[in-house]
Amino acid sequence: MTISFLGPGLWNANNSLGAGGALEPYLVNAANSIVFALMGFGCISSALLVNAIGVKYTLILGTLGWAPYSASLYQNNRYGTEWFVILGAVICGVSAGLYWAAEGAVVLAYPEHKKRGRYLAIWLAFKNSGQIVGGAINLGVNVNRATGGKISYATLLAFVVLQVPAFPISFLLSNPELVQREDGTKVKVEKKTSTAEQVKILGHTILSKKLGLLLPLFFSSWFYWGYASTYLTLYFSVRARALASFLSAITGVIATTALGFYLDTQRIPLNKRAKHAGVFVLTLFSGMLIWALIIQNAYIKNNPGKLDWLSRGFGRGFGMYIMLNTAGNLVQNYLYWAVGSLGDGTGELTRATGLLRGVESWGQCASFGINSSKFSPLYTVVINIVFWVISVPIAWFSLSDIGKVSSHVTRTEDIEDKKSIEKV
Repeated sequence: MTISFLGPGLWNANNSLGAGGALEPYLVNAANSIVFALMGFGCISSALLVNAIGVKYTLILGTLGWAPYSASLYQNNRYGTEWFVILGAVICGVSAGLYWAAEGAVVLAYPEHKKRGRYLAIWLAFKNSGQIVGGAINLGVNVNRATGGKISYATLLAFVVLQVPAFPISFLLSNPELVQREDGTKVKVEKKTSTAEQVKILGHTILSKKLGLLLPLFFSSWFYWGYASTYLTLYFSVRARALASFLSAITGVIATTALGFYLDTQRIPLNKRAKHAGVFVLTLFSGMLIWALIIQNAYIKNNPGKLDWLSRGFGRGFGMYIMLNTAGNLVQNYLYWAVGSLGDGTGELTRATGLLRGVESWGQCASFGINSSKFSPLYTVVINIVFWVISVPIAWFSLSDIGKVSSHVTRTEDIEDKKSIEKV
């Protein structure tokens, strides 16, 4: 959890400043597109590395990229260095792919099934607490800057210093075989197989109905983030961006904590929890996209300039950003829980969460790629809505089945059982 605070938490704080705190969003958006492109491949293929060296050491390797990327943003902010931003993006993208899949497996596989919702909430709270601390630092440094511009480089330097300890701290993580659950059960750890066998299992997982139907939703669920970062940079003052980073993290923690406890409520059958939470979260996010479309259309017709919290009309546009990010956090929490309900064990959940975070990353890659040019933000929202409208009905066929049938997607044991049957 501490690593979530220091690594992705502060990385999110960077991006919640709007384009990493830069004056204009285009270079940082291009860099983020590189991060997420590489991260997608890393997440999906990370199960191969987990099979070889284990989930702990995969996560350790995944912590190496956060500080270099923040350092590159610091260099760009202070000295105008551009090549380092691209190099930092490459390093971060490769390592983050390993980190996200391994961390997802740890968060979902280590606790008992009935506690996964609250553990997800705690994990997201730690991740968002990085953004809260980062936002507080940023707000303190930039509180008197009521105009547009770039964030103070001192903010980014503080992030670098805080992210460096993530690597040594990651060695303190227990191996799954040593985890002691409260109910005495053990964490399931798949036995090692060949790389070719792992590729085959991954292929079966991708083609399975349970996860295959969710892939379009994974892609569209984080597509909004590139737009949100650009929106904040284009239309808000430095201190308003700092406030947005701070408040959106707080509302995210509150919302995901409430959702996590509901998802773990044992009085309500699993299938009903999946349906009720799904309807609420997906409907809320749909409403936020429509609100974003309305606000963005108004800003295209009449550019408000750099809105400050003393500006007329500030609350309308600022509130949309906060609620859009809160709804996005809820969607992520729900999808991780849903994926966790479809499997068990470090190997199976590494594949599942790797697919979730990998395909999400490609959605973010596409969004940041589009927003690295001067493509109309209005059309970005329209594209997001189209993807979302197409993906939700498809995903519902899988989400509505949670708790009805056998929960497991393809495991190593499943492949071996199938081979045994074929031989007979």
